[in-house]
Amino acid sequence: MERQRALYLSSSIGLGHVTRDLAIAAELRRPAPELEILWLAAPPASDALRTADENVLAEASEWRGASRIAERCMSHGRLDLVHYVYRSLPAWAMNARLFRRVIDHYGVDIAIGDEAFEVSVPLVAHVLRLKVPFVMIFDFVGTDAMTGAVHDRVGAWLLNALWPLDRLVYARGPHSALFIGELEDIPCKPFGLGLPNRRKHAQEDYLIVGHALGFDPDDYTDPHAWRRRLGYGDEQLVVCSVGGTSVGRELLELCTAAADPLRERVPDVRVVLVAGPRIAVDSVRARGCEVLGNVPRLYELFASSDVAVVQCGGTTTTELAALGRRFIYAPIEGHFEQEVIARRLERHGVGRRMSLRATTAEALAQMIFEELGQYGQRGSMPLEGASKAAQHILATLEKARASPAHPTTAAA
Repeated sequence: MERQRALYLSSSIGLGHVTRDLAIAAELRRPAPELEILWLAAPPASDALRTADENVLAEASEWRGASRIAERCMSHGRLDLVHYVYRSLPAWAMNARLFRRVIDHYGVDIAIGDEAFEVSVPLVAHVLRLKVPFVMIFDFVGTDAMTGAVHDRVGAWLLNALWPLDRLVYARGPHSALFIGELEDIPCKPFGLGLPNRRKHAQEDYLIVGHALGFDPDDYTDPHAWRRRLGYGDEQLVVCSVGGTSVGRELLELCTAAADPLRERVPDVRVVLVAGPRIAVDSVRARGCEVLGNVPRLYELFASSDVAVVQCGGTTTTELAALGRRFIYAPIEGHFEQEVIARRLERHGVGRRMSLRATTAEALAQMIFEELGQYGQRGSMPLEGASKAAQHILATLEKARASPAHPTTAAA
């Protein structure tokens, strides 16, 4: 049998998406070890893929990454995601052309895109045609204006007006869409004035698979054992991690300032700051704290911690909830997707929310002190998302192989 190829586009911001993409790829290889997976991604996702010995195509150097654009849209701890989307449009056009060129050049049999709006939007607009089935992965549905500004509200409505039209692409024909998360994560409200209901749209047209996790939480039930394995002692361990972009620098600075007042309460506490791949370690001035750069398998460090302080990223908070670790999270202001995640955490009763702007170093130290020694409880989130996504992708591949002809248009 001829070896089949999948093109996997790990798009969007930071490292959370590529973490779950690697989990899905691992599940794809369990029943189909012969499947060759080719990757397109920009830094820092491409760096994470290479570290994992994945086949990142040379064309990835031409990909216009989302992380850099998001960082340019960041101001005073706030990210206007609607502004980010509109600023990304020129890059999306270039990426869509590159995506189609790569599919044709490498003769792939199926394409997968994690939040690959640069592919999905042109498909919906009928300006991009693919000869192979495309599986789109979402983790939020619809945009929201985070200010009362007219241009912000109109911009969000225009984006939302296009969104439900993807039914013409994903609900029929060869292409399809997955939603990573739970149906309750999708607001039960219209996309906008005169537009369809978001939750109903996703329920009817997407496959809801649950959350994707790249490890078995049962392997990490003993934090003290993992702490010793990573070279830490019996002191209480606090981990402050800001993800895969430089957007989290202000949170890192707040954690640094909170270290001294925290030691006044807990003299032997150990504070570890994870700057990630986009913040230079030597730019972080943290007296008495350990500062790390990018940490592969960051969940092992989370499993060793007593308390973590993080942004409100979907993958990070899901990992902490699955591990049963205590954590404090700070949603990025203006980032409507992180507000969706915050509501999920509240629904499951995990984590403790804080406002980056309204929290002082003294207040954060007190929050951490209150969380130390508290019993951590695993969240009840469904965690079979990676295996369910892989099953759908392989079924789509098998269906395409059995079909007499490949798809030639965006709409069936």
